[in-house]
Amino acid sequence: MFPLPSFLPGMALAVAIGLLIGFERGWQQRDEAPGQRVAGVRTFAMLGLLGGLAGVAVSGPVQWIAVLASGGAAGALLVAHAIEMRQERTVSATGAIAALTTMLLGSLASTGHHALAAAAAAALVALLAARKPLHALLQQSSEEDVQALIRLGLVIFLVLPLLPDVGLGPYGSLNPRRLWFVVVVIAAISFGGYVLTRWLGDKHGGLFAAGVGALVSSTAVTLACAHAIRRREGDANQAGIALASAIMLIRTVILVVLLAPGALRTVLFLVGPALLVSVIAAIILVSIAATSESVTARASQRPPGLATALFFAALVAAVTLAAAWLDHQVGRSGAAAAIVIGGMVDVDSAIAAIGGLPAGALSPRLAALAIAAPVAFNTLLKLGLTLGIAGWRSAPWAALALLLPSLVIGICALAVLA
Repeated sequence: MFPLPSFLPGMALAVAIGLLIGFERGWQQRDEAPGQRVAGVRTFAMLGLLGGLAGVAVSGPVQWIAVLASGGAAGALLVAHAIEMRQERTVSATGAIAALTTMLLGSLASTGHHALAAAAAAALVALLAARKPLHALLQQSSEEDVQALIRLGLVIFLVLPLLPDVGLGPYGSLNPRRLWFVVVVIAAISFGGYVLTRWLGDKHGGLFAAGVGALVSSTAVTLACAHAIRRREGDANQAGIALASAIMLIRTVILVVLLAPGALRTVLFLVGPALLVSVIAAIILVSIAATSESVTARASQRPPGLATALFFAALVAAVTLAAAWLDHQVGRSGAAAAIVIGGMVDVDSAIAAIGGLPAGALSPRLAALAIAAPVAFNTLLKLGLTLGIAGWRSAPWAALALLLPSLVIGICALAVLA
């Protein structure tokens, strides 16, 4: 067997990228008469090939030929697109930019950047194919939607990278970047839930957002749903709170298996019955939401602000300070208590802390109690947020879906301590 030339995989990828982009462009322009399109499948395939050849040749003795060929092709494309726009009296640079990008991706592919070229080609094709949905989204968006999106972008891409990733404040317990990341998570979950609700409707969009958001933070989902209930935005938000709580308990068991397997048996005894109750409650409320009629008009929905996210970040900071103070005052013997307090807001951190303790620092029984206690306190915290924001009259079933698992964990804990 003869070895393949080293340039062959990159060149093949360059041509494949051109064919993929050309197929999408050709499909978009399929109604145009032959000879009326500036670039179709074959042209884009040749552009990918030209970019690949330029990438190989630019480091060799014929580099000036590669530069001239690429420049000539780019100039010809720009002239052709300018003539097309004048004839059709339209203004669009999409085709020209897609063609130039195809050449660049071909060069990346032939110079060894295979993963980058493939990922960028997939992103380009997705953007080109999303023309109609994106235009429809712009037509349906309000000024408030755009402002909310810009605000979220500033929170994620401007503020977060500028914050220091170091411990500050008393005992070095406050990390500005991690605290702001809490704001990012809650703001993203709230905005994502708003978009999904606008897209899929109150019931399906709210439930989908709650389920996905609970994989990150069930407390954040509860906070967002409670505010939605207060604004009377549909019936699915009570089911969303119950669903997020059930997913949190499932995630807890999985994390214990992965991070603290020594405490699994006792954790299952403490949390298992509560998990069963929570899943049953979630199934019942989701079923009710699926058959009920939404009571909120879509026009009354407003994009979320940052007040809820900032409030939750402040709550996390307060709990973190309390846990650090207790750990500093009591020492290692207070590790379990500090973990319980720290886990009131973030159960995952409590499990990770248990798993990170030295062997023998806590007995399996005490470790399981130190995991179950944050689960119960976190559920009670979500109950307090739900009642404090939405009220018992507006969210009775969500409150019961949080109260019952907490009581079950408490009963099981008493049985372990007896």
